[in-house]
Amino acid sequence: MHIIAVINQKGGVGKTVTTVNLAAALDEAGHDPLVIDYDPQMNATDWLMGREAEEDDATIFDALASWDGKESDRWPLSKISRSSESVGVPFVPSDSRMAAASFDSVVGRSPVFPQQFRCRVQELRTSQVRTNSNSDASYDFCLVDCPPSLGRSVATALAGADGIIVPIHTDRFSMRGVMQLQDTIKQIRKVHNDGLQILGLLLNNLDLRSNMVNEMREKFEEIYTDILFETFIPWRSKINEVATRGENIMEYEGASDAASFYLDLADEVVERSRTAATAR
Repeated sequence: MHIIAVINQKGGVGKTVTTVNLAAALDEAGHDPLVIDYDPQMNATDWLMGREAEEDDATIFDALASWDGKESDRWPLSKISRSSESVGVPFVPSDSRMAAASFDSVVGRSPVFPQQFRCRVQELRTSQVRTNSNSDASYDFCLVDCPPSLGRSVATALAGADGIIVPIHTDRFSMRGVMQLQDTIKQIRKVHNDGLQILGLLLNNLDLRSNMVNEMREKFEEIYTDILFETFIPWRSKINEVATRGENIMEYEGASDAASFYLDLADEVVERSRTAATAR
């Protein structure tokens, strides 16, 4: 199982849209994805569950907060994942306790911080091996929708991830943000996860009618040749509609053009994940 964090410290770059649509594309291509919503804004949860998490819903916060406690066996990822009726992929919801204050006071002060997520993922991998990967909870990709920050919650996600996908816009602020993110990844590698790799930067929501967008795209291609996905996502109204309506882009009427971009991205993610796993 490949653990992939979808991350960018900037908001509004399309992390949730990328995560959910990529999961739908992986599912369409015959893979078994799991989505984990790590963001207290709960946008992926709302999309996949049709509502925000409520007090009696088990969420990723419960899994992280209980890992080294007496109730650890109550909240493994295999037990709290659920199926999305709208998109057809399994997911683990988030809740507002993933926000900085709650997260730092409960999870961030744990003596095992920031290894909670890594331990839960390993637990899930072990359970799949024990069942010969034939159970309903068998996944080959886990996509983690991260919040727009580089705080402690993101540190736990990166400590447990194999690779990251970075959705970006074509502007100079995004280019500066990539450099900051690379510094963060270096620190995570040194201290918590020496196998963490950048699977790719994803140019997202591009208005190809703009000369400036095309110029910036060329700059990104020149500077980040080695880590830029060949696939990019042009602006399409159907992508916005799918996210707004909480639907599956693979099945949405009139969205075949938009869906094809995510299918191409899924192919690249699968190939790069396999290459990265071989290199480790």
